[in-house]
This record gives sequence, C-alpha cells and structure tokens, in this order.
Amino acid sequence: MWENVRNYLIFIGLAMVAKNILLAGSLAFVLVGCTSITTMTPAQFSQLSPTQIPFSGSWSGEAGASMAVLKLNRQGSGMLCMDDRKEAMSYKVKLVDNVLYSDQGIKFNVKALNPSNAKIHVSLLGIGATLDLNKDDSLNNVTPRCKQLLTGA
Repeated sequence: MWENVRNYLIFIGLAMVAKNILLAGSLAFVLVGCTSITTMTPAQFSQLSPTQIPFSGSWSGEAGASMAVLKLNRQGSGMLCMDDRKEAMSYKVKLVDNVLYSDQGIKFNVKALNPSNAKIHVSLLGIGATLDLNKDDSLNNVTPRCKQLLTGA
C-alpha cells in the first residue's frame, strides 16, 4: 500500500513540475508576444536621419547596479555606454524625434532630453527600465571602461 502512495506522490510531484514548466513557458511566450522588440540591420541604422538638437553633451547616472552614460552631438547622434562593473557595452545611437535607436537594434524612448537631464526608457521582453541621467560633460561620474569607450583613449 505504501508503495502505491509513494508512486502516487511521485506522480503528483512530476505533474506539478510539468504544470509549472508549462505555465512559465506560456508566460514567457505571452510576454514575448506582447513586447515590441525593434530589430534593425546596420544598413537600416546608417540610413536613419537623426533629429538635430540645440545642445550637445554627456549625461550619466546609475541604472540599478549599472552605470550609464549618453553622449550626443548637436546632429543627434552619439554613443550610449552601460557598465555593470563586469562588462561594459557601448552602442552607437541616433536620436529620431523622441526615440533613441542603437546600432544593435535596441530602441529607447526618450522621456526627457534637455541641457541638464536625459531620461530614457527601454523595454525588453516585458521588462522596462528608465535611465535618469544628469549632465556630466567632464565624465566625472562614469566608469573607466565607459570613459575609454566614449573617448577612444
């Protein structure tokens, strides 16, 4: 009798594991289905005409455990660097209206951009993050890796 009970409990446990896997897979599928991920080829990125802005500069700040810095020229193009203190990632970016497009196909929605502050939002796979960056032309508040990537030094 205990053997049957044990087998039944094992079966119930396996069924619950399978149910959790199916639910997690379904949730991931729904999130991916609801999320707009902009993919862009390098040729498409190079054809973008950026929106000119009346100022230029660098803005930096923390984004969770990472540091981020955005550098834009008056023509609306530049670089974005993010460093989680393990790896630094840099992107060429172009501002088109209120969207910052990266050469890697990532699209950032610009919530605010002025001479003292830049606020950009990114959403990937249903997870969103807002980068709240402050003017930092001297790059005092950036990691050494991002500083090197931005200045080419």
